[in-house]
Amino acid sequence: MGNLFDLEDEKKQNNWKEHYIDMPEYNNVKQDEPFIVATFKFRCQEDFEEFNKLIKQHLYNGEKVFDGMQRKDKKSTWYPLNVKASKYRYK
Repeated sequence: MGNLFDLEDEKKQNNWKEHYIDMPEYNNVKQDEPFIVATFKFRCQEDFEEFNKLIKQHLYNGEKVFDGMQRKDKKSTWYPLNVKASKYRYK
């Protein structure tokens, strides 16, 4: 009797690198807690947008400061800005 799986076919099926082309890198390393947490309070949406524009321009080299996954009334970011995993592609 022969094996149910041909060894060569099994190797092809388990070759994840063939299927992982152009996929984003995944990092599951737990980040350290922040050293300092600063809270800013804004009187209105326009004040927040002006603040966001200034820190984006002067601190983050034009990079997006806050992502869309945050709550409308609570936002946070890291300084310096953490590199997002989506910027890396596996080839």
